[in-house]
Amino acid sequence: MIRKARTDDMPGLMRIEAECFGPEKFNEETVRAFVVRDDTFVLVASRENRIVGSAMCLVSEATEEGRIASIAVLKNQRSTGVGSSLLEECEDEFKKRRLTKFSLEVDVSNEPAIAMYSSFGYNIIGVIPDFYGAGRDAYWMEKTVGLKKTRLSVRSA
Repeated sequence: MIRKARTDDMPGLMRIEAECFGPEKFNEETVRAFVVRDDTFVLVASRENRIVGSAMCLVSEATEEGRIASIAVLKNQRSTGVGSSLLEECEDEFKKRRLTKFSLEVDVSNEPAIAMYSSFGYNIIGVIPDFYGAGRDAYWMEKTVGLKKTRLSVRSA
């Protein structure tokens, strides 16, 4: 099940941060900001009442852009569809907010994540040198979507 995170999810979110990112994890203050701010959102995936994955996103309605800052899934839950479900829900939330460009960074060596993002239509735009530290580059990936425009008919009176 995927849902929006609440502040009482912080222990589970921090467990995922620690397991998935180790010393590069977001600190508790940053994660809490993602949960409570209006221009960010966090989704959690849960199984058997336990958080097994999360996605942290930023929103710019001014530029109509959504950015996925992080998708993380506990190791024992990978390759079970959790990451894809989180990505799909992120995109649905972006579309609800009428955003047209989605972006993210991914470690150039994270082949499973790159394959997942590519399967959703993300394209590699460029390389960000040392994004994850010395010698650890990231791909910048983007996806542009067109939203259905509502067409109005106007009749003369």
